[in-house]
Formats: sequence, C-alpha cells, structure tokens
Amino acid sequence: MMRLVWRVRGKRRARLHLNNNQPSVEGILAGRWGGHYVVLTPTLLADGEMEVSGHVEVPSENVLLVQVLDK
Repeated sequence: MMRLVWRVRGKRRARLHLNNNQPSVEGILAGRWGGHYVVLTPTLLADGEMEVSGHVEVPSENVLLVQVLDK
C-alpha cells in the first residue's frame, strides 16, 4: 500500500534530520522501504556540504524529522 502512495505522491526534495547530532541528509526522497528512507543524489549537511554519489538508505529509527523542501 505504501509503495502505491509513494508512486502517486511522487519524489520530492527533502531533508532528513537525524538523531544524536549526526549530519542531516538532503536529496530527492524516493520512498521508504524495509524500514529505510531512500534518498537519491544525497548531500550530507555538516560543517560543510558534501555530495555523495549514488543513493543512501537511512534507517528510519535514526530519523528525527523529515522536512519536505519542495515537490
């Protein structure tokens, strides 16, 4: 059911704020599967921005807040 919701809503630019003072992850939120948020074209936001190639999967228990930046 959730995969259908993600397909209808589409991918959007978002920032994942993480627990325990870990750097935030910003990119295109592709969805949430198997207890992980999947982010395409990710950028780690710490003291300086750092782009990461490919995609990242962030365990949902590490995510404090999902901030939607735009559609």
